[in-house]
Amino acid sequence: MANKKAWGIAGMGVMGTALSRNFASCGIELALFNRYVEGSEEQVASKRTQQYSELQSAEGFESLSAFISALEFPRKILLMLPAGAALDQFLEDLIPLLSPGDLLIDGGNSHFLDTEKRAKMLKAKKILFLGMGVSGGEKGALEGPSLMLGGDAKAYERVVEDLSAVAAKDSKGRACCGYLGEGGAGHFVKMVHNGIEYAEMQLLAEIVELFHSNPNTNWVEIQKELENWQKGENQSYLLGITSTIMTYKDAEGPFIDNIEDRVSSKGTGAWATAIGAELGASNSLMAAALHARFISLSQRERKKNASLFIQEKKESELSSESLKRTYAVCRWINHHQGFEMLLHAQKIYGWHFKLAAVAQLWSEGCIIKSQLMEILAEAFQTQNSIFEMALFKNGLESDLDAWGQTLKYAVDRGVPVHCIQTAWNYWLSITQPRGSGALLQAQRDYFGAHGFERIDDPTGVLHHGPWKKD
Repeated sequence: MANKKAWGIAGMGVMGTALSRNFASCGIELALFNRYVEGSEEQVASKRTQQYSELQSAEGFESLSAFISALEFPRKILLMLPAGAALDQFLEDLIPLLSPGDLLIDGGNSHFLDTEKRAKMLKAKKILFLGMGVSGGEKGALEGPSLMLGGDAKAYERVVEDLSAVAAKDSKGRACCGYLGEGGAGHFVKMVHNGIEYAEMQLLAEIVELFHSNPNTNWVEIQKELENWQKGENQSYLLGITSTIMTYKDAEGPFIDNIEDRVSSKGTGAWATAIGAELGASNSLMAAALHARFISLSQRERKKNASLFIQEKKESELSSESLKRTYAVCRWINHHQGFEMLLHAQKIYGWHFKLAAVAQLWSEGCIIKSQLMEILAEAFQTQNSIFEMALFKNGLESDLDAWGQTLKYAVDRGVPVHCIQTAWNYWLSITQPRGSGALLQAQRDYFGAHGFERIDDPTGVLHHGPWKKD
């Protein structure tokens, strides 16, 4: 009888295959499973073992029962399957084949509330369960991803050594793999990661469009400018790939000019935006980035409106230094909102992870890895808010001036800046001692008798205005 395998990995798509190769490279014996679909998915797992040298000692299956039988007991199985109905159906087929003490990890992009439900269901069956956020794309999965885990703490203890081996390592050699709390904590943190990612991508797109709105600036100059930024405080994975993308050309010119400006999304940005609203956490940059994607899909309407409403572009100038400073301060704001969202979630769901630990997980292996994230991993050791950090406050006065110049230029040149403008509004709102909320409360009380707090009554008792008598 063949030796039993230490781990099973189900789902041989792009991410499942890359992670399998990573596991195998770390000396972990694997059984691989992929479903059988006649004519489209046949012997997929077995073909992977022949296709990649790392997987030569792995064994491929398309029979679920044979796959389970090939694993050491208690079994450890990583599920790399599409979230939602497909995963639920697979679990329905899988669970009858398992035994108490077996361990399942959902490594897909599941909604954290679905992970909470699955955790409770599997706990009742005495099967250990972890929800694991995986970031880094195919390259990260192969070479070392960021792994964010939630669920059963004992389950994490059982697999932490192997997962740390396959995870990315930060600049200090620490694995970017961590336990964040019970239930859906891991998938929640991954969702917030993706929300920050949406805003970071949109910010870069707006910066590039601002550069490009100057008729005297070409793609080569923009690429060189971003390449220089990558050598300083703005260094990040996303900035790096943005600069690299601009180097690709075809016979007609820059390759990027061949791409339709219709932006897709897979749902995590929408989840992050919606959950932020439910938590009462202001994640307005995530929302702005999401809605920018939605607007991009209305291409026919955009083209029609462009011909109906001709907008005159004013002559205006903006230095690349002002753009760089604007980008830097908006990134701080974006990260602030993301980490504040994590603090809100802790209060609601009872999780106790440290912000420094989350920043460390995001400092390597993931899409939002950056020099800023490494700074935050250290700074959060002693402070719990980005706004308290000296590095944020240093030079803020000049940043605000550059930011204002950028917004004026955007108006003059007719460039939409969803996230840059939203970050500005958030900053103004969060730093004013008294805003427009008093009138809103008065309006609510006038038409709905909702009541309001008075500034001369610290008890929090609700009062009503004189209009109640009208």
